[in-house]
Amino acid sequence: MVKKGLLAIAVVVLLVILGTGVLIGAQFAGGTADTPTQTTDSQSDDGGGSSTATATAGNSTTPTPTPEANGTTTPTETATPQQESIPAREFNEQNVSNYVRQFLNEEREAAGVPPFESGLQTEADLNEMAKGHSEQMAIEGKAIHKIDGVSSEDRYENAGLYDRCTFKSAEGDYIEQPDRNRFEAVEKTVAGQTYEEGGEERFHATDKEVARKIVDDWMAWPDYRERLTLRNANIVGIGVEITDTGNVYVTANICG
Repeated sequence: MVKKGLLAIAVVVLLVILGTGVLIGAQFAGGTADTPTQTTDSQSDDGGGSSTATATAGNSTTPTPTPEANGTTTPTETATPQQESIPAREFNEQNVSNYVRQFLNEEREAAGVPPFESGLQTEADLNEMAKGHSEQMAIEGKAIHKIDGVSSEDRYENAGLYDRCTFKSAEGDYIEQPDRNRFEAVEKTVAGQTYEEGGEERFHATDKEVARKIVDDWMAWPDYRERLTLRNANIVGIGVEITDTGNVYVTANICG
């Protein structure tokens, strides 16, 4: 009996020893599992702080994508498409001339004076003279009255229009004569090409737009406005020249 009791005690002691060893081993194993390890990404030398670097393990290094408000896509600003150029051949000089005449008559009506008459031989002579001067301005590359020493007065004389176009003032107390550019208006613009004027980009795509710009410029200049709306000026000749590069030169000559 005594031997059996001693054997039982020995077994219990052995079990206690074994249980203690297992507990200690588990504690050591648990300490090793809790130790953090660094990933190879966190030590990468691939970009030296590049904005395209991938995120590494951790709580603060992973970028969070920002969602669009209300799930909608934010519109991106796009550049305003530039006007396409239009070949000069697409513009018609006679159409521009007709529109210029139309707009001038509208301005005269607004000023309370009669429109210019049409269909007269004097008008045809004025058109020819004005056209010739516009051609000369195109050669010079600028809108001017006097070219190669020939003035507006000289052109009226040479065309036999000086005396024919002289007329009395609306008040009747003096004679209007084509001296000192009194009967002439000149202007230049651009057709079918973008150009800058007054710090703004401009573009004229049609004959009508070209003519409107010409007349607007004349009306913006008091001297031209006054002479083109003279009450007793009954006839106007218009000459338009459009170059291959789209430069437009226009001359208007009035007559009583």
